[in-house]
Amino acid sequence: MKKISILILSVMILASACKKEKKAPQLTGTYTGSFSETTPSVIQQPPTLFAVQLIISGNNFQSGQGTAYLTVGAGTVQTSTSVLNFTDTEAFPDNTSINSSAALSNSYNYTVKGDSLLFSKTVLNVAYTYKLKKQ
Repeated sequence: MKKISILILSVMILASACKKEKKAPQLTGTYTGSFSETTPSVIQQPPTLFAVQLIISGNNFQSGQGTAYLTVGAGTVQTSTSVLNFTDTEAFPDNTSINSSAALSNSYNYTVKGDSLLFSKTVLNVAYTYKLKKQ
């Protein structure tokens, strides 16, 4: 009986050591959706939504072309299992729809559900949220 207990314990230890590490999803593609900036206020109003297009190719990102989209900048992006880290290297946005708070920089928490990509960050009680769908 003691040998069986030791065998079961050994199998359990080996099985727990073999758990698969969660990998960051492959995000390459073109995403279209909305950006919102929400500030705390006494009167709760829905946030204003701005159209954005984000193009990710490997470790690089850029804004969609044209004035229909708010610029999100251009540069590099690093992914982990729950954080996107953007480094914006664009000195001058490529369109006239400039809202500097929409430029992607620093870290954002993100989730992927099917073809949807949602990421956000909060700085000084202001929430910056992107809700995008892969095209």
